[in-house]
Amino acid sequence: MHVSLLTVGAVCAALCAACASPSKPEFSQKPADRTAPELGGGAAVAPNPPDVLAYVAGEPLTTSAFLSRLLHRESRTVFDTIDRQVTSRLALMEAQRLGIKLDPAQVDAAFAADTESMRTVLANAGYEVDRYLLEELGLDPTRYFELMRDEVVEQLMTERVMRAWLLSNARVTLRVIVTDDPEAMQAALARLEAGEDFAAVAESVSVDPSSQDGGRLPPMVQSELSPMVRLAFRTQVGEVGGPVEQDGRQILLMPIQLDPALTGNWSAVGEQVEADLLATPSGDPEYWQWRSAMGRRYQVDLSPLLELAGEPLLDEDA
Repeated sequence: MHVSLLTVGAVCAALCAACASPSKPEFSQKPADRTAPELGGGAAVAPNPPDVLAYVAGEPLTTSAFLSRLLHRESRTVFDTIDRQVTSRLALMEAQRLGIKLDPAQVDAAFAADTESMRTVLANAGYEVDRYLLEELGLDPTRYFELMRDEVVEQLMTERVMRAWLLSNARVTLRVIVTDDPEAMQAALARLEAGEDFAAVAESVSVDPSSQDGGRLPPMVQSELSPMVRLAFRTQVGEVGGPVEQDGRQILLMPIQLDPALTGNWSAVGEQVEADLLATPSGDPEYWQWRSAMGRRYQVDLSPLLELAGEPLLDEDA
């Protein structure tokens, strides 16, 4: 859920890689010595075909060959990167549909903060930003920061369409106790029946990361796909529901807040969305719920990528 250019975390990774590799191969960025006839005589450099990435001794290296090798070596990186681009495109489409407008001052502040963080990381490593981009990465600094600003806009838009979607649905906030086996769940139930506080039992028993906060989970929208969420919406606030099995684990839950859906366009709900984001920044649980909903609203087809890389497409009917 973050911008995919070389921001602070990626800068650190790139610096570590640079330290591990004291020398780097040299590649010419000049056009290859390829000529094409002109009507008036003489020669001119032929335009590069759109699918050619480089020339090696005059022979083309194509996008298809590059993607095929990259998928075999770094498939997770490829799919994570394209998923971020898909997410940004979905967010911008949703922002247009909802009529979301960003405050330019908000964009300026976020861009300045990201830029300053990047400069600080590089300065601590003894680098000046423009020289690092030019000499270490071979990138034009002006173009780099233009793209970085674009992705700041996409990030801000994504946060707002996600929160607008979340608030537009009835949602439940709950605490959970998650165990790996029925015996541990029965022990947790016995402690609750003896009068122990749900949050306290969750802290000492639950194997879910939410145990650090008494089992509290972020708000969840109603979904028939999740047994836990179905049970949560059927259980009264303050009552204990379950246990229910999901993903091979036993889950006991207690709703602590039920919020109705917020209605209206951006002009009506925008102020509340901004206030809600300020109070509670977006996180992965919210992202995955929104991303799943967008996958049902908009068609996303990655088969062109697989075809370009020469990967066989799976037969959905097989």
